[in-house]
Amino acid sequence: ADAIGMVETVGFIGVVEAGDAMSKAAQVTLTGWDKIGGGLASVFCEGDVAAVKSAVDAGAQAAAKVGTVHSAHVIPRPHAELASVLPSTSKGNGVAVQSLGLVETRGATGVIEAADAMSKAADVEVVTIAEIGGGYITVLVTGDVGSVKAAVSAGSEAAERVGELVSQHVIPRPSDEVASLYLRGEE
Repeated sequence: ADAIGMVETVGFIGVVEAGDAMSKAAQVTLTGWDKIGGGLASVFCEGDVAAVKSAVDAGAQAAAKVGTVHSAHVIPRPHAELASVLPSTSKGNGVAVQSLGLVETRGATGVIEAADAMSKAADVEVVTIAEIGGGYITVLVTGDVGSVKAAVSAGSEAAERVGELVSQHVIPRPSDEVASLYLRGEE
């Protein structure tokens, strides 16, 4: 690759939003994401230098709207051996997702209650639970935009009643790259 870009956030929702914005902003390939620990997560992309810079800027701006950006960086002309230390995610089948909903909590009780409330409130599919360390756990659901919004609202309220709600977010029409990167389950 001509360049490698990364956006690191506090919490999982920011890194999903960053990846969606990165893949939509420029001609880049999302190469993977990683749980750093302590509640930090990073998403990585590659492409030509200008595209990666554009994508990282867009990803950092989008992530900042839903959470905290810990760092954003572009490495032009990375050394070939750098690839051995970067996460490489083999993507599953790119499945089209109408809408993606996320509810992030600290601790399992809140996210389990959120998942239950979400699936009862609307016609959504609970597709995965993502744990990134530091007690940060996120439930991801898919469905039509209206159902996902209703589910995220119900899940957030339920999580707040029994635990610590960190963040909530709905991405209407997430990019196919983001859907295949984050919805294939735990690594």
